Amino acid sequence: MFRTIQERIHWRAVIWGWAVAIVTGILLNVLFEAAHIILFSGEALDAANLTAAVITISLISGFLAHFAGGYMAGRRARAYGGLQGAMVAILGFLFVVAAVVIVSAILVATAGIFLIEGQLPLPALTFGFAGGALLVSLALLGLNLIGGYSGGKLGEWEVGPVSTSGGASKTPR
Repeated sequence: MFRTIQERIHWRAVIWGWAVAIVTGILLNVLFEAAHIILFSGEALDAANLTAAVITISLISGFLAHFAGGYMAGRRARAYGGLQGAMVAILGFLFVVAAVVIVSAILVATAGIFLIEGQLPLPALTFGFAGGALLVSLALLGLNLIGGYSGGKLGEWEVGPVSTSGGASKTPR
């Protein structure tokens, strides 16, 4: 089963889709934050303070960015678009996990130097914050997977020849 899935994945298409998802996500976050500033309070959103607005914007922009990335991956692969789109979301998730691990390792490795000199106060992390962040991260991953899969399925279809009824028919490649 895994061998057939591995054979169906078009890695170049997935990487292109991931690049599109990153650019789209950045643009959407800037657009949504500007709209939030203009429409509501005039304050910039703070990622350190997990408010409903930050979480909602992250979920919506993540879904739309991975939809666009999945669409690109499905178009480039021309087959198994849903799989290509889902892999865009999984690739993005793996890179985020790797970045968190690397940054955490660097902080742990260098925190001892600052703690000995007493210059860096470490924040108190509670399980409540960690549990909430984990739930939001899982929800974000789920929406990213749905967005990537949906965009990929849409991307694998192309407009075919004009039918006799006058409308364009969609045919998968």
